[in-house]
Amino acid sequence: MGDWEAPDTFDPLHARTANELRIASLLFAPLWGRDPDLVAYPELVQEVPTLANGDVKVGKDGVSMTVDVKLRPGLAWSDGQPLTADDLIFTVDAVCSADFPARDQSGFDQIALQERKSDTEVVWHFGPRSQGQCGLGAGLASGLYPALEMLGPRARLLPKHKLGSIPFSAWSSQGFFKHPDTGSGPFLFKDSVGSQLLDLARNPHYLDSPKPYLDGITYRFYGGKAAMIAGLQAGESDLGFHLQPEDLSQLRDIRGSDSLTWPTLQGEFLNPNHAVNTETGRAPPWVGDPPVLHALAEAIDRPALNDAAFGRAAALTPGLFPEVMRYAYPSQPAPARALDDARKVLDGDGWRQGPDSFRSKAGRRLEFSLLAPCDSAPRQLEQEKLVQQWAELGVLAKATCAPRSSFFAPYPQKGVNATGRFDMSLYSNTWEPDPSAWAPFGESSQIPSAATPGGQNWNRCQDPALDRAFSAGASTLDFAQRRQAYRDGAAAWLGYGCTIPLLDWPAVVQRSGKLHNFTPNAGSVDSWNAGDWWLSA
Repeated sequence: MGDWEAPDTFDPLHARTANELRIASLLFAPLWGRDPDLVAYPELVQEVPTLANGDVKVGKDGVSMTVDVKLRPGLAWSDGQPLTADDLIFTVDAVCSADFPARDQSGFDQIALQERKSDTEVVWHFGPRSQGQCGLGAGLASGLYPALEMLGPRARLLPKHKLGSIPFSAWSSQGFFKHPDTGSGPFLFKDSVGSQLLDLARNPHYLDSPKPYLDGITYRFYGGKAAMIAGLQAGESDLGFHLQPEDLSQLRDIRGSDSLTWPTLQGEFLNPNHAVNTETGRAPPWVGDPPVLHALAEAIDRPALNDAAFGRAAALTPGLFPEVMRYAYPSQPAPARALDDARKVLDGDGWRQGPDSFRSKAGRRLEFSLLAPCDSAPRQLEQEKLVQQWAELGVLAKATCAPRSSFFAPYPQKGVNATGRFDMSLYSNTWEPDPSAWAPFGESSQIPSAATPGGQNWNRCQDPALDRAFSAGASTLDFAQRRQAYRDGAAAWLGYGCTIPLLDWPAVVQRSGKLHNFTPNAGSVDSWNAGDWWLSA
């Protein structure tokens, strides 16, 4: 395997890059995972807990829930030590640690109590919790957590017998996460050469099967993308990761190798600020004038963005839900460009074109800034196209950028955009398959949902219909009711203009023809079924 970025950690709870998550998934198995159709399947558990199999129960008052997590019997760590309920409880405690909290505590912050029933059984009690527990920004009034399925893929267990005696505050400096000698995934750490090479061996104690089929994996880290592509062309790797559509022209001519692309859950969208820009002290032109945002959306030519930035490899977003969620949330085709209709909307709203071809109304020119990360080539191309397309509408969009470190890292609590210092941004996010995971990003703070009190509201949307719908979806375990609630929420979201969806990012992987059973999966890391891979001569 090859990548041009070396990992900083093998810690599955604090991994931040796709490469760190990929390697963590090779070393540490989840409780359950998701297949390419986003359907949950058991991994370390005997069965995925659901209402249907009775492993999920709701209290009579409707505000408490218990989940019975049943591990497979006979599980062992790669060093032969038993993998038990103690490891599960220990891992959840580590996620919620105040001294070294996990990168993502959502969902785990709903678990009020873990009850050990046996070596293979733990009951999670979801219930009202106080503010501050497991990082909660506000107290929980309800114990219902309908998005339970999200927790299994995140819960990659860690060995208590190796880490239990070390304070959580000291974990970041532990050698274990540089050279983990114990794991539960299909492969185990064997050796490494600085930040250049990682050698993994077959884990003989992986589950209760003959897998993995491979004897091992060598993971090579190149000094840059050009060096990695040269390595792929020379046949050094059977898999190449961290690639973009712009690389396809160099990859397609590699003999005995295929370029694979598929849509992901990473959605690209426009993020309009729905309040005052705190940097300029002025609200963008659509605040208090919704037709402006409607016209901007109609004037977008999504296929042109796809051609310019992604070589037509992206999926055009049909609506709020990514294309890969179509089984649960089917939607209409992506809207076509309607420039004439957009012009009529602005004409009817009183925006008149002046001698410079740009529109004005009541002495104000129709202009705003469009913010993108400075070091993202696809977004620079998208930004350029959007500025051109809106100019045809008579709108002056001024392209600006911010370094990736300040643009992405602090979202949403402390970032530039979270504090309102922008008009509109070009942003992407990898969404969870359950809408409740991202509903808080558009909910008003006045009406918190049962799942995420207080919301997070990146761009300060203020739509009661959106709030009511998402709150309803977070307040029931009935799938049909939840689906309808989130469809209603999606309609309100788009009608309000909370964001303007553009497209879904494609994944690009180069795969040798000798490697079999590598299966694309938008809902998981691309090493999700590494135990199934095998090589032909």
